[in-house]
Amino acid sequence: MPVSTVTIDLGVIDGGWDHVDDDTAGLPRGWGLAAVLAMLLSLVSAAPAPGRPHEVTRQPLRNGDYHVAGGALFVLDSDRTPTPVEAYDATDGTLRWMFTPEGLAQLSYVDIRGELAVLSPDLCRSGVTGTTVAVTRATGREQWRAVGVPVRTPPGGTGTVVMRSLWSDGCRALADNTPTAGVLRWQLIDTAGLVQWDTAVDPGTRVAVDAAATGATWAALLDGAGGLSTVDLVTGARTAPVQGIAGPADDLVAVVDDLLLVARSDVPTGSTRITAYSRGLVERWKAQVPTGIGSPLTILPCDAALCVSGERTAAVDPSDGALLWIVPRALPAVAPGGAPAMAADTGITVPPGWSFLAAAGPRVLIGLQTDRDTLLAWSDRGPAPAPSVSVPGALVSCEIDAALVACATESDEVVLLRLP
Repeated sequence: MPVSTVTIDLGVIDGGWDHVDDDTAGLPRGWGLAAVLAMLLSLVSAAPAPGRPHEVTRQPLRNGDYHVAGGALFVLDSDRTPTPVEAYDATDGTLRWMFTPEGLAQLSYVDIRGELAVLSPDLCRSGVTGTTVAVTRATGREQWRAVGVPVRTPPGGTGTVVMRSLWSDGCRALADNTPTAGVLRWQLIDTAGLVQWDTAVDPGTRVAVDAAATGATWAALLDGAGGLSTVDLVTGARTAPVQGIAGPADDLVAVVDDLLLVARSDVPTGSTRITAYSRGLVERWKAQVPTGIGSPLTILPCDAALCVSGERTAAVDPSDGALLWIVPRALPAVAPGGAPAMAADTGITVPPGWSFLAAAGPRVLIGLQTDRDTLLAWSDRGPAPAPSVSVPGALVSCEIDAALVACATESDEVVLLRLP
């Protein structure tokens, strides 16, 4: 069989970093690098390696949060109230603007909506209802603010859907699919800060927001009387409740794309019974999925499949519920917005010694720490990673936005890289 060649680039990102080890104790660094090379040669697939990234900027993180979006790196000093926010240009790393909101707003997330950067809190971290603030992307000037947090709706809409609730409902009840303790309210706020529609949900309702990878367009509501209704997150319209589809004995009610999924554990068989309905609440299919019993159940999109996770994860075909693959564990990482961070049709696992950093569609970015730096690699629907380049510092997590990768380091910095 013909053998493909792979070039492994272990070069530097900038001219100031040297692979020569000046330490006197232990083996010379060359031996460690040789061991890494030997391991990579045993792992590498035939896929060509991406080129060397360019380090755009490196900034102190201050135990805060970071996001890369809309051609900028945002650094949020989330431990401070109110939270200072800095925006750095992704082309040259220059500081675009600094913004600190008035009042007590604690900010952790950034969502790009047209010409606005929508800054919002982490309810579980802040312990309060929270305030969302929208600023212009170009100048950082405040345009509007609202009580609540944004819903992860698809980009390109007419405004921002903000959810206002008790902090405990937003933090736990929605994630756990348990009844809310207070009133929950969705509002669509346009670019001028005006409310275009308003939809309220009574206490005691189980709320399942669409987990589609492209963004949420609707939600399902199971009220205390067993009535199931839906809310359109584009128009705010709500349907009349329908009885007999789901009830308190069901372990999970989930919404993914155009499917409503009602799941119940089947203890004798160690599996989960799932019934799928259309958005119009018409039954589509039934499936019995071998998830095991005893762990919290989730149903989330992973690429073109549905990943059902309990003690183990099973992927099913969303068109008919057919089993695609099983891995003997729950998915180890969830990307922003709730999408599992593993490739769907192979059940890719991270090789021993490597750590998960981020996901971009079917590709998974992983890292291997070697002395004072991290070797990056792409795991792309195959059994072995495709090596890329070593980056100074120990990277612990990353975000990907097109050709930009922002990573937090163990030294409490964030580094912005631009891929070829």
